[in-house]
Formats: sequence, C-alpha cells, structure tokens
Amino acid sequence: MECPMVFAALALMKFKERIERDPFGALMDWGELPHCSWSGVVCSHDGRVVILNLRDLSLQGTLAPELGNLTHLKSLILRNNSFSGKVPEEVTELQELEILDLCDNNFGEPFPFGRRLLQITPPGQNPGVREAPPPPPLPSPPPSSPTENISTDVFFPPPPPQIKSKSPPTGSQAEIPPAQPPPAQLPPAPFLPRALKKKVSQKIFIIVGVLVVVLGFMAALVAFFVLRKQKVVMIKPWTTKSSGQLQDVIITGVPKLKLSELETACEDFSNIIGSTSSDATIYKGTLSTGSEIAVLSVASGSLQDWSNDLEAQFQEKRLSQVDHKNFLNLIGYCREDEPFNRMMVFEYAPYGSLFEYLHAQDAEHLDWPKRLRIAMGIAYCVEHIHNLSPKPISHTSLNSSSVYLTTDYAAKVADFTFLSSTPPDPQTSYVFSFGAILHEIITGNIPDPDSLLHETKPARELVDPTLKSFDESVLEKLWEVVIECLNQRPEMKEVVAKLREITGITAEAALPRLSPAWWAELEIISTEGT
Repeated sequence: MECPMVFAALALMKFKERIERDPFGALMDWGELPHCSWSGVVCSHDGRVVILNLRDLSLQGTLAPELGNLTHLKSLILRNNSFSGKVPEEVTELQELEILDLCDNNFGEPFPFGRRLLQITPPGQNPGVREAPPPPPLPSPPPSSPTENISTDVFFPPPPPQIKSKSPPTGSQAEIPPAQPPPAQLPPAPFLPRALKKKVSQKIFIIVGVLVVVLGFMAALVAFFVLRKQKVVMIKPWTTKSSGQLQDVIITGVPKLKLSELETACEDFSNIIGSTSSDATIYKGTLSTGSEIAVLSVASGSLQDWSNDLEAQFQEKRLSQVDHKNFLNLIGYCREDEPFNRMMVFEYAPYGSLFEYLHAQDAEHLDWPKRLRIAMGIAYCVEHIHNLSPKPISHTSLNSSSVYLTTDYAAKVADFTFLSSTPPDPQTSYVFSFGAILHEIITGNIPDPDSLLHETKPARELVDPTLKSFDESVLEKLWEVVIECLNQRPEMKEVVAKLREITGITAEAALPRLSPAWWAELEIISTEGT
C-alpha cells in the first residue's frame, strides 16, 4: 500500500536527522501529530507538503536526499543557515518545485543543475531581474510549437562562471530562426516592432512571474495559519446499536482504523504480549514503516455480550485527551460489529514495565541517574493528568506495573483498560500513588499500602542494595518528598517543583528522545478506510 503522507513525514524526519545544530530549537515540535503542524511546514488540504520554509534559523547540517520524496513540494526556502556539503540531485529534480532558495549557506560542492532549473538568481540580485543562460545552439521553436513550460526560481550561492557571464550583444539575433532574412534586408518598419514586441513580452513575463511568486507566498501564509488552527482531525461520529437510539461519541485527533489493517500489523493477532484485569488481550504490532504499536482487544464475542460499549467509548475519549509524551498515548481505535471487535491502539514501549526492572531477577539493572529520570517523567505526567477534568485514569491504576520504559529509559505511564477504573478511594490520591512509586524506585521493594503510612526508617537503611552508587544528599531530600506524599499529600505541582529543584531534571529532559512516525501511517490507514 502506498502512503504518500507517510513518505512525506518520513522524509521530513530524515531531514531532521541530518541537522547537527538547531540553536533556536526550531525543529523541537517535529515528531508530534500531525506533520502539517510542524514549524516551517505548510501542507495542502489533503496533507501533502507544499512549502518548507526554514530561513534565518542558523541550522547546521547537510541536506537529506529523502527531500526528493516530497513530490508535491513547491517552495523550499533554506536561506541564511549553515548547511554544507552537497545539494542532492533529488531536490533539483522535484517536478513541482517553483522556488528553491539556498542563499547564504556553506555548500562546498558544485550545485547540481537539474534540467528543470532554467532561471537562476545569484545572491544580491533582484529576484525579478534574471540573467538567462546562454541560448542553446538549436533555434527556439515557434510559439505555436508544443514545448514543456517549466520555470523554477532558484536562489543559491554563485553559479559557475559560464552562467554568470552575460550573453553577447547579438544574442537576441541568435534566437531568430535561420529562415528569417537578415535584418538589413527587411524593411525597417516591420522589423522594429517585432524586436520591441519581444522585449515587451520578456518584461511582461518577468512582471507576471514576480506577481505569481508574491501571490503564492501570500496564499502560503494564509494556508499556514489556517492549517495551524486545524491541528485536530475530526473523526465522524460513531453510532451504537446497544440502546436502540443514536449515541454519538466523537474522539478528536485519533484515527478510526480498519480491522484488516490491524490484523496485518499484528500478524493475524498471533503476537500476544499480555492481558488485563478487564479481560482484554494486548497484542504487539508492526506497521509497514517499522514502527511498533500495542493493540488492546476486548474478549467479548458479540455486541450483545458487550454491555459496556458506551462506557468504553467514553474511556477512549478520555485517554485521547491526555496528550503527554510521558504517557502511553492512544493513537487509534477500531470498532466493528460484524465481526464484533473493540480495539484501542497505543504507542509501544519496547523495554517493558518498571515493575519488571525493579523486581525481576534477570532484568537489566537500573542505575541511579536512570531511576531519577524515570521518576521525573512519571511526576510530570501525573501532574498533567491531575490538572485534567475529568481525570482520564484513576490514581488506583497508577503503579510500577503501569509505567513502561522506552529505549532511552524514559517513563511512559499507561492505562490498558477498556472501562473506567474502580471508584477512587478517599484515603488515597494521585500524590499518594506517586509517593508509593517513588518509594519503590528508591527501595526496590514492592510497596505495602499499610506499612507505607507508617514508614519511619531513614532512607539509607532502605535504599535498594543493588544500587552501587548514588548521591546521598539527593537521596535524603527525595525521601522527605516520599514521606510528604504518603502522609501530608501536598498538591502535585508542589511535589514536581521540589523534585525538579532536587534532581535538576527538567520536563524536556525527562521526555523520550525518539519520535516514531507511527501516527503518520495510522492517519493514512484511517483516511483510506473512510
């Protein structure tokens, strides 16, 4: 299956991978959903990238050949950066490219003159006044002859000398077809208007070209601001038959997927990686891009057997609203009645749960810096969830088994339930649950709810013996936070502020450093399924 928008997103990610320096953090939002909202990217109404404008950002690196996969790109503006190396030929051969601005960079190799780059503007010259390359040896075809009419504005470091050199004064006569008699043999009256007409036509073409560029730029700006306001993909309301009347639940920004696509991704649902207390099975899947997903499927056999359909829909809606990078986000869902299925698609954290790392004998050891970063990732996510209304998950679901780890050991809080969790216990809270996890991270012991409330031993007597080294002063301060969470239970924002001061780990540092492009393919799947 060909997914052009997936290729566009991957091409942009390849471009980002070659950026060695981004002093202003211009590309920090590259990797979030959707790619049309990324800085400098403008898309058409169907999600195809048409403009990439990253001028004046001091970006340093090389250009990725994968930019040639942006087949609908009309404008590529990289002026005033520090790009070096070679300009890929794939870029110059883009069929729909109209503006290519590479001025004020450090490209060291000769510019690959593609067959489409017919008009060139060196730096400092008025873009509306161009020097044409020397005319070809063959005569120009008459106006009525069919010919390819392609014109690309190219702004880049000085081209080879033969292009900068001006055409000889007789160049205009060289364009006269051989069959035309010499000017001296023609009556003066017919010849002069023809020459003047030619000059006027050239000026008209230049003026029209400038107007087209200006209008195109203005249209691109309008499209950019319109698309910025349309970040959320609206999914058509789904109607349930369980109550005999229409009950619509809209999940914004989350694609509705086809069962056949998930069957392919999960190898006919043969790769089972777990189950939940709500009788749901968790499958691991792999998209055609290589990105991995986790698919949660309900065990009920028919719609009549599934009595909690509407509640499950509201649970999906709540999870879709979390939108935090330390949360195992809901990225798709599937609802079909024949055959019956209810599925939720999540990000996949390949390194398993925090519980396994802390308690499994054969698990890899988590050193002190990793534990601090994991704890801070959980804290930032819990603070975000605590501020949402209604709460997407219950604090009773928050424990080390519901925290998963990415390949760079960042925390991902998860909620693998189809139904909303059990009613909250007034004796506990998000702060208490977080304190219990922090206690477990420090001690390496499975927390006992009863003993947690009466913890009096100092941290140095309870610290995980597998930790070979740690900062004792930091440990003591963290332990004070644990005791406060378990007893006084302050606001979560106060807890996060103290932890940030103790550890020095910012919200940005606690985020996963990898940005998979699974959402791009899921958007394509959902689009093709409608």
